[in-house]
Amino acid sequence: MSVVRKYRKFRQAPFWSVVSDLLRTGERICNRRTTGVLVRSSAVGMLGLVTGYGLLAGDHLTDPSSGARGLPAQVSSYFGYAAEQIRISGLKRMGGASVLKAIGIKPGGSLVGFDANNARSILLNLDWVREASVRVLPPNRLEIDISEREPFAVWQRDGNYYVIDREGAAIASFEASRFPHLMLVSGEGAQETVSQLVNQLEAWPGLQSKIKAAARVGKRRWTLYFAGGRQALLPEQEVEQALANLTDLEERFGVLTSGIEQVDLRLAGSVVMVPFEGAGADADRTVASHER
Repeated sequence: MSVVRKYRKFRQAPFWSVVSDLLRTGERICNRRTTGVLVRSSAVGMLGLVTGYGLLAGDHLTDPSSGARGLPAQVSSYFGYAAEQIRISGLKRMGGASVLKAIGIKPGGSLVGFDANNARSILLNLDWVREASVRVLPPNRLEIDISEREPFAVWQRDGNYYVIDREGAAIASFEASRFPHLMLVSGEGAQETVSQLVNQLEAWPGLQSKIKAAARVGKRRWTLYFAGGRQALLPEQEVEQALANLTDLEERFGVLTSGIEQVDLRLAGSVVMVPFEGAGADADRTVASHER
């Protein structure tokens, strides 16, 4: 139904004749020019309300084919309440378009009725946002500050790869392929304890730089993986001492680049080294005592 037809229908309503009579009577009674102006302004205002009702009822403000679409933004711009100055700070990996899309704002769009607190809540629900603030500075300025979650590791589970932050929260919006430098971890509970492992490895940067991946075993301990399929089995307790022993073995004997496939550090006070199959005549097992 067009706006004109709605207006005609409104004019045919019973109360319209009453309103018309009141307006005509008011003009006859009031002799002052200013009063006449007020009466006529009231009539114009009522006409505006009728027209606005017709636009809303007919979805003309949201219909893509309607010529009235975008009218709120145009009116807001005329009165200075459009998002003409938008500042988004703190972004490192995501684009500003994703922020505006999430809160339903377009450059130049209307700021009338915009709820900054609700917009902040929406942003905080995005998996890559750690903290956010949203401010509207009338008449036409919108400021958004974003703090992104920092990718810390890549967690492999059931054949899928998830970027996680230091707390172990998955950031699905970040593609794991974009972060080949992050440690790859797997196993149940790995996402929750990888930060502790990394903290322990920071004391041994030379060793840390050689690690390709780490697997959490039984939610109790870690197995480290190095180039060429070499492994180091860490104990449940005294992990720092085990890492010190492994670093010493690497510096003295190059166990992470030799024919040793597995270095077992689970037993306190000793190290069990297993060579690759066929690496030597005694390929079964070599046990080397290593004083603590």
